[in-house]
Amino acid sequence: MKTRYYILIAIASFLFFTLGNVPAAKVISLVQKNAQLPLKFYGVQGSIWNGGAEKVILQKNLQGQPPIDNIQWDINPAMLLMARISGEVKGSIKNQNVVGDISYSAGGTFRASNVRARIEAPVVQELAQLPLGELGGVFNINIESFEATSEGLPKIAATIKWKNAKLTVMETVELGFIDLDLSTDDNDKLLAIISNTKGQLLLDGKANLDSNKTYDLNLRITPESSANNNVRQSIALFAKRQSDGSYLVKRKGNLSELGL
Repeated sequence: MKTRYYILIAIASFLFFTLGNVPAAKVISLVQKNAQLPLKFYGVQGSIWNGGAEKVILQKNLQGQPPIDNIQWDINPAMLLMARISGEVKGSIKNQNVVGDISYSAGGTFRASNVRARIEAPVVQELAQLPLGELGGVFNINIESFEATSEGLPKIAATIKWKNAKLTVMETVELGFIDLDLSTDDNDKLLAIISNTKGQLLLDGKANLDSNKTYDLNLRITPESSANNNVRQSIALFAKRQSDGSYLVKRKGNLSELGL
């Protein structure tokens, strides 16, 4: 029994060593010709286990989303025994660095964890195509877990901290430090909880989104003494003033109605 075990270990080690010395460019080129790989690689260098590419683009590029540049990977070969490609990946989007652990199973399941990124607010606005005037500040993004599903919304647990948050429409409003927690509930709805500190407007609310793009928003906005009359009048255009001086935003609808 021990002899068979050692033979299997020796064979696996030999295969890992052999594959590890095959240029990544040859393997990826072969896969792209014979399989429907969702990614298109350019300027590939290094090995399968430890390599990189100058640029990676989604085959079905959604609404002109930019490519991932200067991507590098460090794959754990042992995960192949579980029919899964898994490892750490680094890259940049619009010169904003992103690093995280990803895996892709033989069954087509994509997962990511421990994803970290620091992205300037104007870049976030461009990537998300947000029609909200101009954003300022920096987003610190931490995705604890992400799993794409064949149907419906992905399963996610993430926190986003927007530091020195600013929104400029007619004038600039300081929003301070915004915390956004994202998660998926038992009904596979995407939940978002938002709060902030040290802003001209204090935010406190939550929202949910289902697989049909139906959303439910409940947000309380409280102007601080530093908020001028123009800001208060602007809030009154879309929110209902409460007896305590705060403004309440309640909305239900479908994102398709907003062009999303």
